[in-house]
Amino acid sequence: MTASEIARLIIRIEETVNPDSEYYGKLVKWWEQEKELWHYGIGLSNTHFFNIGTIEAKELQILKRHDIIEQRDLDIRGNPGIYSPFESDEIIERLKYALRWLNDLPENSSKKKLNGKSLAFLIFTDDQSGTDQDGELIPREIEFESYLKQNSPQLKQSKIRDFFEKGRTWLYIFLFGFGLMLAFIGLIPGVESGNFLIKWGSRLLFVLVSTLVLAIIFVLISNFKWSGFQKKSFWDWLQLLIVPLMLAFGAFYLNYASETRDKQIAEEGKQQELLKDYFSKMQTLIVETKKSKESQPNPDRAPLLPEFQPIAQALTLAVLDELDGKRKGKVISYLADSKLITANIKDQKSKPVIDLRKANLKEIVLEDVSLDGLSITGADMTEAKLTEVILTNSNLVSSKFINATLDTVDFSGSKLGNSNFYDADLKNITRSEDSDFTMVCFRENQKINNKKVKEYFEPTINILLIQSAKSCKSPEKDLDKKPLENL
Repeated sequence: MTASEIARLIIRIEETVNPDSEYYGKLVKWWEQEKELWHYGIGLSNTHFFNIGTIEAKELQILKRHDIIEQRDLDIRGNPGIYSPFESDEIIERLKYALRWLNDLPENSSKKKLNGKSLAFLIFTDDQSGTDQDGELIPREIEFESYLKQNSPQLKQSKIRDFFEKGRTWLYIFLFGFGLMLAFIGLIPGVESGNFLIKWGSRLLFVLVSTLVLAIIFVLISNFKWSGFQKKSFWDWLQLLIVPLMLAFGAFYLNYASETRDKQIAEEGKQQELLKDYFSKMQTLIVETKKSKESQPNPDRAPLLPEFQPIAQALTLAVLDELDGKRKGKVISYLADSKLITANIKDQKSKPVIDLRKANLKEIVLEDVSLDGLSITGADMTEAKLTEVILTNSNLVSSKFINATLDTVDFSGSKLGNSNFYDADLKNITRSEDSDFTMVCFRENQKINNKKVKEYFEPTINILLIQSAKSCKSPEKDLDKKPLENL
């Protein structure tokens, strides 16, 4: 670099660069320093720093990085407000072209500025007038971008590109991205945990602390030349980190998938064990009932002894709270086949052996089954899925079918008064003249068999059209007080 090029560089920095910008460093006035060093917050090279020496000598000294570090009296980084005397070569090249452009503009150009020019040329060229022998006068004004394309098309004038071409920038970006990935993977198991807030907070804190420690270590190491971090580009970092990042992500994903699968298998096993245990206990009660009847001259026809009925009721209500939808369906089908939850709807004295009033039948799944005479009042069948189910002559008063899906269900002769069918999907529903849908709740504009509710029911049937599921209030207090046979 010639003296006049350095002079142009000083002019451009002095005229266009904000002295307070950390990006270019801060302006250091050499005449105010104890050691007469010149530094404009930029070092002209990644590895060298330029010292003009004394004013009398006007000599240009080239100091390598390790020389500055070893000679403490020449280490300008010890001066207040100076971050580093070194910047990338491309920044220097761009500034050199910027100064040449400024110097080559016509003297009457509005872009031409003279602030600091005389001083710069006096120091480096002994020409106080500011004449430039290296530059070539441009006959007309030209924008800097156009000038740069003509003289150095390989240089792209983008501060954003400069930012991303710094090795440390990509280091920080990759550290931040890697930390986010760890945080995301670390938080996935906590979503299914009962103590979500505790696990979420602990995992996030661990990831943040780990990322901070890694960032500090990398920043410290990157200050040393032997680390090689300072000249790393985006592709260098990509080649270095993409494989381990992909391997880490793959390992975490496989581990998470394995844990999820193990949990599903464990939950499936638990559900199946609950169902088997329930059937075993119920079968024991039924067998004991049969043995007891054989020893009696006039045995009762009930499938369970009176003393066994409360036990069976407690076992059933408890297991229904634990099982999933499909297994709930198996329990109900088993009890109906065993005549434990059926009753003669036309006989007011008839009642089921096991009273499942208000039983938890949420998300129950019933497919292709006949449950004629089923008697479960006040049951919660929210989001139930009933397909090809026969519920003829059944007592389902005050039941909830909110958001349920009912396809090909026969309610002939059944009682469903005060039930809630809000937003239920009702297709191929069958009913008879003696089916009771009095005060049943539906959503406004809801359809049954592709017909609006009002069109489906006769005007004599009193139904309720509500705007929310909670708007339908069944007489639960009355349900608890009334004898079951009167429902």
